[in-house]
Amino acid sequence: MGLLNRDPGNPSGNYKVSLKIRDNNDLLLNIASLLEVCVFALDGNGMLLFPNHQNVTKHDSVCRVLELVLNILPHSQMDFMDYVTEKLNGLDHTKTKSPKNQHL
Repeated sequence: MGLLNRDPGNPSGNYKVSLKIRDNNDLLLNIASLLEVCVFALDGNGMLLFPNHQNVTKHDSVCRVLELVLNILPHSQMDFMDYVTEKLNGLDHTKTKSPKNQHL
C-alpha cells in the first residue's frame, strides 16, 4: 500500500497521505529540510532542470512546500509540551515554597 489512502472521515472523497518518522527530532529535521528547499529556491540559484517542470514557477513550488510544512507542524505535541512544562514549573514552585528546615 502506498502513501495515498482514502480518508474515510472525509465525505468529499479526499485522500490522506501519511509520513512515517522515527521521533520528534526526525520530524523537525524533515520540516527544516523542506524549509531549506524553499530558501534555496528563492535565493535565485535554485533551478528546476527537468523538462516537464520548466514551466513551474518557484513561487508555486515554494507555496506548495510551505503549505505542506504548515500541515505537518506538530501543533498538538507543542501544546502538550507547553502543558508539561507548565506543570513541571509548578512543581518547582511548590518545592521552593515549602519550608526548608522543619523542626519537630
